[in-house]
Amino acid sequence: MSVHMIVAVRFNADGDRVEQVRWGRAARDAEGAPGWHAELVEQDVNLVIDALHFGDEVATAFKVGNEMLLGPRIRLVHDHGIEGIDTIDHNVPGRSLMDLPRF
Repeated sequence: MSVHMIVAVRFNADGDRVEQVRWGRAARDAEGAPGWHAELVEQDVNLVIDALHFGDEVATAFKVGNEMLLGPRIRLVHDHGIEGIDTIDHNVPGRSLMDLPRF
C-alpha cells in the first residue's frame, strides 16, 4: 500500500468538483511530517480515485511556514452518479480541499 499526498488542486469550471491534483508518493518521518519519495506531478483526479480503490492512503498536505503538515485523509464520494474525492473530516477549519493552493 502506498501513501500519497495532495498539495494543490484544480476544480472544474463550476468550482464544485476536483478535476486535477498536484500530488506525490510520500512517507511520514519519525515526527509524522510528510516527506516525498517521488517528484510532485499534476494528474487527473481519476488516478486518485484509482489509488483509493487499490487501497492506497491519500491525504492532504498543507505548507505552514517552512514545514509541510499532514492534513485530513481523502475519501471517495459520489455526487449525482459521478465519483470524486473529498476530505474525510469536514470539521477541521482551513484544511479542506477548497483550502489547498490552486493551479
